[in-house]
Amino acid sequence: MNDLINIGKDPDHPFTVQQLSERVANAVKGWGNAWVEGEIIKFQAKAGGHAYPQLRDLATGSTISLVIFNGVLVSAGEEFKDGDRVLVSGNMDYYVARGTLSLKVSSIKKVGLGVLMAEIEARRAKIYAEGLADPSKKKKLPFLPGVIGLITAENSDAEKDVRQNVLLRWPEAVIRMANVSVQGAECAPSVIAALKKMDADPEVEVIIITRGGGGFLDLVGFSDEALVRAVAACETPVISAIGHENDRPIIDDVSDLRASTPTDAAKRVVPDVVEERKKIKDSLERMKQIIGSYLGHQVTLIQQIRQHPLLKDPHAYLIQRTDDLARALGELRDDLDYKLDKQSTDLANKRNLLRSLSPQSTLDRGYAVIRDAEGNVITDPKMAKSGTLLKLRVAKGDLDATAN
Repeated sequence: MNDLINIGKDPDHPFTVQQLSERVANAVKGWGNAWVEGEIIKFQAKAGGHAYPQLRDLATGSTISLVIFNGVLVSAGEEFKDGDRVLVSGNMDYYVARGTLSLKVSSIKKVGLGVLMAEIEARRAKIYAEGLADPSKKKKLPFLPGVIGLITAENSDAEKDVRQNVLLRWPEAVIRMANVSVQGAECAPSVIAALKKMDADPEVEVIIITRGGGGFLDLVGFSDEALVRAVAACETPVISAIGHENDRPIIDDVSDLRASTPTDAAKRVVPDVVEERKKIKDSLERMKQIIGSYLGHQVTLIQQIRQHPLLKDPHAYLIQRTDDLARALGELRDDLDYKLDKQSTDLANKRNLLRSLSPQSTLDRGYAVIRDAEGNVITDPKMAKSGTLLKLRVAKGDLDATAN
């Protein structure tokens, strides 16, 4: 009895292969049911319709053997092939005769791209509903950034393309690298960590997140909700250059600028030094032409002013104006004397006329004015009865009289 208890614990009581295999098998049976998602490979139906493929991890490539009996495949109601993304459930099984561990599948179904795309589109709709992709929130890129942050895979074609094109366009550009995983389970966490570090760096003025395209599943990490929100919250302008025209990742929607390729990102982030120098040269030429034309116009104007008689001989102009003034004064005096003489003659004539028409002149010629005692002027003999006292005004005074 003690010998059975001590089996496998010391060299004197070793397991047989069968004993150890059975022990492992019993342990595995106690693990219970498990759900596993991955990519199916080496799928081929054997005799009786059973299949013994492998399930490969989408990120790391590690595999596990599957045992799928015909009845499970029939119940699934789908055709399976290598490369299908599937979700399986089952119990682990250790085959004692061969010492192999496998997952004995009780159900299997495809989790194809359509399902994953639907999940991503639902997430995209959520991001848009929250306003994280609002164009008004897009930050303007600096014209000539001092330091460019570059987040991509180490020694990748994307890194080389960005470096080459940035330095070709602007050789003085400074690029600060952050190497990350650009696919698989570590993609989103590594990009988020690099993004936060660069966003906190005051010298980094713009950040490029890039990779050289790839299949849809390769880019799933760039639609990760945590990464998308980290990009949206970034204070530094972010350029997304994932290089995937169709089924673009959500990071493209929230970044401040979407570039179609790493090369396109390089062209967007810095100006072309050759083009800028040409623009400066053209601007200088236009400035010279404008300034030259203005100066020429001013020189001509000054020459015309200098030729004006007033500036050529100011004294002659003053003498001429003095003569004109003297002549005008003389004419004014003559005109004034003429008008005064004429007015004097008219005044004398009117005075004589007025004098000839005055009552005194009439009296001087021998006429008299007759009034009664009340002072009424007698114009008709009938107005003075016989014996009426009268007063006569003559040129030299008054006389009393009586009417006969």
